[in-house]
Amino acid sequence: MCLVLGYRPSPGGGGTEKHVYELTQGLIARGVRVDVMCEDRAYLPDRQHDLPVRFITVAPGSLANDGWLERSREKSRRFAQALDPTRYDVVHAHNHYGFDIALKLAGLEQRPALVTTFHLTAGGLLKRFRQLGLGEPDNAPVERAIAAMESAVARLSDCSIAVSRGVAHEVQSLYGQPPNRVTSVYNWCNPETFTSHDLHAARRQLDLDPDGTYLLYIGEFRWHRGRLLAEVMRHLPSWVTLLAIHPEEDAQIRSEFGDRVRCVGYVPHDRMALLYSAADLQCFPAVYAGFGLVLAEGMACGCPPVVFDLPAMNEVVTKESGYLVGGYSAEAYAATLLRALDERRVSREAARRRARSFEMPPQIDTVVSLYRSAAAQVRARTPDVVRSASASTIA
Repeated sequence: MCLVLGYRPSPGGGGTEKHVYELTQGLIARGVRVDVMCEDRAYLPDRQHDLPVRFITVAPGSLANDGWLERSREKSRRFAQALDPTRYDVVHAHNHYGFDIALKLAGLEQRPALVTTFHLTAGGLLKRFRQLGLGEPDNAPVERAIAAMESAVARLSDCSIAVSRGVAHEVQSLYGQPPNRVTSVYNWCNPETFTSHDLHAARRQLDLDPDGTYLLYIGEFRWHRGRLLAEVMRHLPSWVTLLAIHPEEDAQIRSEFGDRVRCVGYVPHDRMALLYSAADLQCFPAVYAGFGLVLAEGMACGCPPVVFDLPAMNEVVTKESGYLVGGYSAEAYAATLLRALDERRVSREAARRRARSFEMPPQIDTVVSLYRSAAAQVRARTPDVVRSASASTIA
């Protein structure tokens, strides 16, 4: 089979890159022959790793187009050119990067099954902003172009995997994929990597005040959720410190908040458990997310998250495992944070229990079952004379 994504899979990369890295390792462990097609660079800084799989890559320097959208479109075209459909019984594309592959496969009599995972939808993001009266999100023209690509991929896929029920609904209602071809498979976290440490022991290792109050934020401040979190910090007392994980420090945030916002920089995935364990709460002030991988990771380490009571955050986080903000505003979010710090209603163990719903091995087993089903359906539609020439890799 062949996995298709935008950037090289890596254990500490972005959400999709980490997801595909772990999926690839899981497939190999289950005896599946895997190729990975991607741009040959990581989305985020990460350590080198030896993934025992053959990569089919596009060199970053060969992508001449400027702008993220044009580079994405060019990657999609290059992936389709590089794909030999006769080599695979399943092609598994992630979001819009399978657009040209879907068009290519649609015209073939003998073809592999096309499975597409939607980690979120551009159409869902646009709709959520409209629903909340927020106008257009950042890069709205790009999001509309991506939504058109995703819609075509969904309709041409034999099976769509949505990482939450909310995303599954969007794939059906916004992109026209029939319900019988959409399956929800929650994103996952690796229980071997994301394990809880004692709070005070973790703080000692990180040189943090053992009696301090720490919030954790993963992301940057220039996009909507970061700007909203900056407004939240303006409503919080000075004794609350925000630990911000991102490769680059925001000079404007540093200038305004000083030591109240401490930029931790990039943190390798195998040290993230210490940060999650050392924090009192995780801030995730997004108005839209397909799943929110960091929510599951944080809860696995005993760090309760604070999220808006909106899909899919309220699928991942329950009132027993975290805190749901009822109204959409920085003031409401700040008030919930202060109430959570005062009440300590959600125990760290309750957060860990919720995270067990998203552990990796059973989710990968479900994905493999979907591969088998999709491949079998395509084989059943293939004429016998053609079918005899193909060999399955999903045993």
